[in-house]
Amino acid sequence: MVLSTIVNLACSAVFPSNKDVFVAESQHHNIYRRQILALIGMVLFTLVYVIGNRLLDISPVGEIELVVTFWTGNCLISYWSLSGKALHYKDPGLTLLFIGWSILFVSLSILLSPELRFVMMLAYLALLPFGVLGMGWRPFIATCFGVAGIYLSLIFYFRNSGYELADWRLELLVSLSFVLTALAIGLIGREMVLLRQASSKKSREIKAALARIEELSLRDDITGLINRRSFVRALTGEKALHNREGKAFVVALIDVDQLESLRENNGEWSTETVMSELGQLMLACVREVDQVASLAVGHFGVLLTGAHLLGGSQVIERIREAIEHSRFDNNTVQLTVSVGMVEYRPPESIERLLDRAGYQASTAQQQGGNRLAADDAAG
Repeated sequence: MVLSTIVNLACSAVFPSNKDVFVAESQHHNIYRRQILALIGMVLFTLVYVIGNRLLDISPVGEIELVVTFWTGNCLISYWSLSGKALHYKDPGLTLLFIGWSILFVSLSILLSPELRFVMMLAYLALLPFGVLGMGWRPFIATCFGVAGIYLSLIFYFRNSGYELADWRLELLVSLSFVLTALAIGLIGREMVLLRQASSKKSREIKAALARIEELSLRDDITGLINRRSFVRALTGEKALHNREGKAFVVALIDVDQLESLRENNGEWSTETVMSELGQLMLACVREVDQVASLAVGHFGVLLTGAHLLGGSQVIERIREAIEHSRFDNNTVQLTVSVGMVEYRPPESIERLLDRAGYQASTAQQQGGNRLAADDAAG
């Protein structure tokens, strides 16, 4: 937990909050996070190397120079990567360069302090799993065998130099075990990456499906227009805007006059086709900021934002006339509509607003239909 917190703080410190770097951060944050973790690991193994030499009373020539050179190179690599200068590279984390540089350090530390070879081999194992995440599977395998080859070369060098080693067969078994262990760790890491990618993909698919479900829940299946729930939500938003800024709006409820005869004479399929075409016609008559909703079969609602009753009446009257002079379902159906329209008057509720509009629509229908009835009284 502490280590994770340190890494997160380091990542936050490295990335400024400007827009371009923020995009880079979102794309490469995991790469940088792994690199910082690897750096922390190498700090610890450097301490192990230095402390181990002291505990075993080893004074290798060039120890200080090796540590200073290694960390100078590490700082340069880390700066180049974490500063964003490597963003255009195929591997922005410079994984191969970092691992190669670290392998060189571990190998030279073994060369200078053969007594610590088994301890420092664990540094190899700590480094290589980061490789499978940044280099890919095949380069990782090649690196594993390359490290094993380096270690065996060091063993043969020690043997030819007269350094007293354990049985060479044991050293060979150690090298083989190292390769198998590194491959096993890498394989597990690889599987975790694949599982994470699959999980991320599934999560994106679920989010897209939920968004689609949410969209469908707010739209009418027949017309594709927003449904009653979405219409009420839009009215609630307009009411809040009016209360905050005084912005006017009007609501019209539009009822098809010949709905029952349409159903009886043409059937449900034709009725649905007519409703869909009727909805698209009304949608084409209003602005993008306005709303047209399908409240039920043959019943529609229109929200005109920023409009008063007089100006809104002109828009709704054009809609009524367009419907009257149109033909639907392959020019086989002619319709008229009755419209009730009201302007919002605070502090009435949305329910009261719709009731007033509904009353006006009923009045228009009772007066023979094919007409607009409007009322601006709060009543």
